Amino acid sequence: MKKMFVTLIGVMAVLPAFAGPDWQLIEQGRKAKAEQMRAARAQQDQTRRQSDKHSRMMKDCMEMMKKS
Repeated sequence: MKKMFVTLIGVMAVLPAFAGPDWQLIEQGRKAKAEQMRAARAQQDQTRRQSDKHSRMMKDCMEMMKKS
């Protein structure tokens, strides 16, 4: 009986290795990574727009100073 119990425990320990990948978990990870990349891209776009706005303001200011 003890040998049968040990064998059963051994099979149960090895069985998940043969079950294959958890596709649902993999897809969740892919979606999370895509969302993270989208958020990073949006942040970069916002930073670039702010930088462009600042550059235009500085250019306008310099032109006003030259006119004075």
